Amino acid sequence: METSLIKKNGEIWTRFKVKTKEVPIYASILRKYVDITKPSKQSSVNTYFEVKGDLLNK
Repeated sequence: METSLIKKNGEIWTRFKVKTKEVPIYASILRKYVDITKPSKQSSVNTYFEVKGDLLNK
């Protein structure tokens, strides 16, 4: 799982990049921050989840 900060519409968002096969492994961690039933983007290799705010530098 990779975590990065992105800027959307002038706001800071935290993006979680998870390999699609590993989503069940990281599901318990991700549930604390995002709704894992609604990924922001999904491909055959990676699934992306986004949450508003800076979770890296808290």
